[in-house]
Amino acid sequence: MLELKDNGTLIALVAEGGWVSLPNGDRVSPAEAGWSNADGFSLSEVAEPVSAVPTPEEALAALRASMPPLSRRQVFIGLVASGLATAPEVLAISATGTVPATIEAAFAAMPEPQQSFARITFAEFTLAERLDPTTLLLQAAGGLSDAALDAFFVEFAKL
Repeated sequence: MLELKDNGTLIALVAEGGWVSLPNGDRVSPAEAGWSNADGFSLSEVAEPVSAVPTPEEALAALRASMPPLSRRQVFIGLVASGLATAPEVLAISATGTVPATIEAAFAAMPEPQQSFARITFAEFTLAERLDPTTLLLQAAGGLSDAALDAFFVEFAKL
């Protein structure tokens, strides 16, 4: 386990070797002790032992982090099966790159360069990770609760 710090202040515990999203939207992978950047973020070994019994929030975060990613096909079938997009909208994504109106509205509301990064990520994704910032953006655009998104990942991972 590593400590993610912002200018020396602990802000989160993260698993070593995975990826971590910083509060400023940057992403670090792999998470390794000794990493730091010019903005004052750093990763270091946990200074004190971490409780062996996670809190319910920690357990839920660990569960979400361990969910297998969904393929582009699984996501698109899930969007149609869940009523979050129509089959013609999903086919248009694949055929022409046309983004459904709900997702387009979410992109349009973002400042640059995050808007462009989100559009590129959506256009080129092959795997969708449960805790990826673009997944979370689309969750908000679709009005999905955390529990609903969890269920989406569980259900459509079966395809």
